[in-house]
Amino acid sequence: MATIPSRDTDYVVLQKATFRGPAGPVFVNTDFRLPAGERWAIRGASGSGKSLFVAGVTGRLPLLSGSLRHPFLAGDPRCVDSVYGVLPTRSIAVASMAEHRALMASRAFHQLRWHGSLSSQAATVADFLSQGEVEKRNPFSVSTPEETARFFAAYAREVERFALSPLLDRPLVALSNGELHRLLIARALMLDPRLLIVVDPYAGIDAPTRDRLTALFAALPDAGTAVLHVAARDEDVAPDVTHEVWLEAGAVAHAGPRTTPGRNETRRDGTPASNLLGRVCEASRPAAQAVLELRQVTVRHGCVTLLDRVDWTIQPGERWALVGPNGAGKSTLLSLALADNPQAYANHVVVGGRRLEPGTSIWDLKRLVGWVSPELDVHYPRATPAVQVVASGFACSLGLHTALAAAQRAAAALWIDRLGLRDRAETAYGYLSSLDCRLTLLARACVNQPLLLLLDEPCQGLDGAARRRFASALESVLAQLPAALVYATHEMAELPASVNRVLELAGGRVVRRV
Repeated sequence: MATIPSRDTDYVVLQKATFRGPAGPVFVNTDFRLPAGERWAIRGASGSGKSLFVAGVTGRLPLLSGSLRHPFLAGDPRCVDSVYGVLPTRSIAVASMAEHRALMASRAFHQLRWHGSLSSQAATVADFLSQGEVEKRNPFSVSTPEETARFFAAYAREVERFALSPLLDRPLVALSNGELHRLLIARALMLDPRLLIVVDPYAGIDAPTRDRLTALFAALPDAGTAVLHVAARDEDVAPDVTHEVWLEAGAVAHAGPRTTPGRNETRRDGTPASNLLGRVCEASRPAAQAVLELRQVTVRHGCVTLLDRVDWTIQPGERWALVGPNGAGKSTLLSLALADNPQAYANHVVVGGRRLEPGTSIWDLKRLVGWVSPELDVHYPRATPAVQVVASGFACSLGLHTALAAAQRAAAALWIDRLGLRDRAETAYGYLSSLDCRLTLLARACVNQPLLLLLDEPCQGLDGAARRRFASALESVLAQLPAALVYATHEMAELPASVNRVLELAGGRVVRRV
């Protein structure tokens, strides 16, 4: 690992610094220092400026006045000018949700990960972890034998530490959210950075991986890599963090010892998050026709089995939690119900009494299902007005491409009102806040009165206040919409209080059903 810096070395020093943000000056006259030996987090609600602050301290945001210094780079002959982001390789590495979203957006269409014949020629995980890609080298540069040996030592260490060997031959586009996030952290650590900045470190990560990451983040400073956490929620800050910078509206409101509480494991109804064994509600009793029926479903991608003989029946009105570790098959299972996965034709998949088989249109099934997920958020056309996003739920399309009937326009307006978005109805999707984007997608999922709502990590990337507002909106929706629900998450505390059934997957198989 990197040489351990002396305890009196600062990583970042801002003195009366003011940066140029997208809409004007930010962090005006800010004084801040990130010293070695202290463990810091950058905190703040959504929109407070966390990403801008990271850009500022890494020299990727124009400095209007004051000074920005990286004392730990003093004496490094490779350091040209850290103020303008010309930082030596292995000095600072960033693993961010922005890169995560960019990789998801690079898929030509959001269903690409399920189309093996189209994704087989895509870049693999091994390609993504090549020395040239990780170090972002000029393709005409030549590394020395020492540099190559150092890289491959770090590569082997992180592949083992993050259990990446089974993923190396997989197309990058075929990875789950959690696998992708884990990969980005491992990739950053392959640089052996002196300072690792990790944004939303636990986004989409299952509980066992979260525990391993927490232990890793705690150990890295003693091995020579300081860790700067960036997170909106208290639950997403590692327990070893001792200090925090609080941001509000593009300004530093507080910098000092950590005062926020730790992780909350209580559901919104006050019960422990792990206790989902409550009584099955009246609406979940067997009905004449199931909303979703899967029998002995098996899905393979090359030689990898993603689902292995899965049986699952959902009755009208039932509320299910879909849980399991990263790569367990949760999103694959939902892709079958959404008719996004072509392997649905080779399996017994029945939605609302209609089986997807030769001669059946996928749109007949899609209109019975409402869906919210990070992938949908990333791929939705950014220029579409919010009310049109909602109305596109009738055709299950990305964007509105056909004229609406009067009743459809009225329904879209009604759901805009129900989700509290009336004054943003004509705002382009790309200009909405993260919370308003999710609420708009929730309205889109509900506008066609579906039989089944599929919510795949709908709160990923939202801060605590936004998650509470989304949860409140969802409870209101569930009270008005007689649809069955499947809520896939690693955050058991965010489950709606009405959820009382669980399907747990591991290795593509059902390991628990209650």
